[in-house]
Amino acid sequence: MNKFLRLLHYIGFTMFLGSILTFLVVSMLTKGSSLEDLVFARQIISTGVSSLTLPGMWLIVITGVFMTIRSYGFLKHRWLNLKHLLILVIVLNAHFVIVPAAGDALEIAKLSLAQGKLLPEYDSAYMRESIFGAINVLLIIISMIAGIWRFRKKVISNTEQTSAIG
Repeated sequence: MNKFLRLLHYIGFTMFLGSILTFLVVSMLTKGSSLEDLVFARQIISTGVSSLTLPGMWLIVITGVFMTIRSYGFLKHRWLNLKHLLILVIVLNAHFVIVPAAGDALEIAKLSLAQGKLLPEYDSAYMRESIFGAINVLLIIISMIAGIWRFRKKVISNTEQTSAIG
């Protein structure tokens, strides 16, 4: 069961990070292009967020909770507490900052297309989405590092303490 949960956990990571990296490429390709291309790119990003990024994030959360319960217990390990804190920040950031900013960017891009020029409000929504999205990527990478290195207190045996003193 743990191997299956770990597999789903990795699939969630792949969906989450893979979609974000794809959105970066889509954004770079449409930088300075037509408003039609911008709207199309924003539609790709919006659909990708709802069908890949958020489900991947929640797959990480759900499998992480089950693996924690089955193998470690909550609040017993520093490295795991760090991962829990980071994923909480990631979820809150995604739902309360990034998703609304991405929605705003899509709507402003559509309004821009209708008016025939890029509205200045677009840059604000796009930058908010980009900056907080980059923060989430950084946090998920830190979470991965914590899971790999599993920061623990170093336990010194009595023999090591005696030899260090004498």
